[in-house]
Amino acid sequence: MSQLIFFIIITAFGTLVGKWTNINPVEQAVFSPFTTFALIVGLYGSVVGIDLSAIRQRRWLAVIVITVAVPIQIMASGALMYLIYPASISFLLAVAMTQIDPLSVDTLLQDKESMSQEAKGILRVWASFDDPVTVLFGFLILLPLITGQAIEGSVTAMLLGLMANVGVAFALWALGKWTKVLQDPAITLVLLLLTLIFAFFTQAFLLAAITGLLLRPVPEKYLGSLTAVLYYGIVFVVGMAMYTYGIDLRLGFLLAIVGYFVIQPLTTIIVFSGSSKDLLRIAFAQQNGLTTLLMGIAFQNLGFKVLHILLPAIIITNMLNLIVNKILSWKEAQGLFL
Repeated sequence: MSQLIFFIIITAFGTLVGKWTNINPVEQAVFSPFTTFALIVGLYGSVVGIDLSAIRQRRWLAVIVITVAVPIQIMASGALMYLIYPASISFLLAVAMTQIDPLSVDTLLQDKESMSQEAKGILRVWASFDDPVTVLFGFLILLPLITGQAIEGSVTAMLLGLMANVGVAFALWALGKWTKVLQDPAITLVLLLLTLIFAFFTQAFLLAAITGLLLRPVPEKYLGSLTAVLYYGIVFVVGMAMYTYGIDLRLGFLLAIVGYFVIQPLTTIIVFSGSSKDLLRIAFAQQNGLTTLLMGIAFQNLGFKVLHILLPAIIITNMLNLIVNKILSWKEAQGLFL
């Protein structure tokens, strides 16, 4: 329970700091570089944690997760929210909440020791590679449907950015496949730093994730502490932002419940197969944080007021994750299910 208590304390402290200082962290100059750095580290760190030998046997499932499971979640969540709250922003809320935050996954997976490496790998793949799908789905499909206007410039920029991400990643893969350069740890480390720096300045988030599959000169354990610090830093920022934007507890709670207890378990039943332990852990693995916050800010800047709903939903979802998974861990320890 210490993790849950610490989570609540950090959130409450962030809200109090927001009230005392009357500072909106989202509007500060340091916010953009901080979130970019956190997301780059989170994406890379999450993918580095994937056991490649375990996930290789289920690589097609990983592809299905990204291409099928994510759109299913968005549409099912949006439709259910729309039935309860018939407003166009219901689908925007759904696409924002569908993004499973890699920082959250990397931090909170530490309490899921009973999960198989294969299941952990699938969850890390989901968290690290669902961002491009949700961004493209949100901006290419949902926003034009809601506004009736196509955002051609943004679409072109996104597609060109994705092509550039894949191009650099392919160059790294070719370097490792056809030369012996990456067999030298020092050269690999330099290439990793250069690639992540490039990803930081160009916001090439997909490249950061793919790099985690290709370059692994740093042991995963060294990234764990940094990831945890960044995760709780984002929790603090969300707490501060809640004071600025206010909170709609009713809709925030509803959105969290729909995503956590309905959509994620439903998607798990449709897409996954495996042991009961793995299925339960994946079914109750919904975690939100930085990626949801950034999507909400993007929608807010376009004139759709969603942050007062998304901010409490982020906090409630992560609290549900901590509580439910603590209960699952206790049940496993008692031998109450296989």
